[in-house]
Amino acid sequence: MSSSNNSDNNANNNNNNSPPKYQTTDITQPGANDILCGRGGGTNAHPGNIKFRKLVAAHKLRYLAASKSDKPGVARDVVREWRAMDPPGRFLAKSDKSSSSSSSSPSRRRSHEKTPGSSRNCGTG
Repeated sequence: MSSSNNSDNNANNNNNNSPPKYQTTDITQPGANDILCGRGGGTNAHPGNIKFRKLVAAHKLRYLAASKSDKPGVARDVVREWRAMDPPGRFLAKSDKSSSSSSSSPSRRRSHEKTPGSSRNCGTG
């Protein structure tokens, strides 16, 4: 086994409390567990966005029943569940590089901001 594989394994098993290591920049092929941030048909039709809306729908009643102070906790639970998938669910934003079609993972805060919006806008059908 090469030394790079050993270092990759060590990076993934550093600490059980740390989030898993995965690519967060220059992502050219978003996966089925990736959410494409943005508006429009391209992002809405992406398999990860569809899957995420279903996850949000599963938590909708809990979110609506939660007090204003408890709603962020529901959003955190949804994000935690999304990121715990294998491979990990990621929230991807279009890169600022105008000449590139790559994406990167926005901040954790942006992920939490997107989740309640999805809960509010989730249809019942």
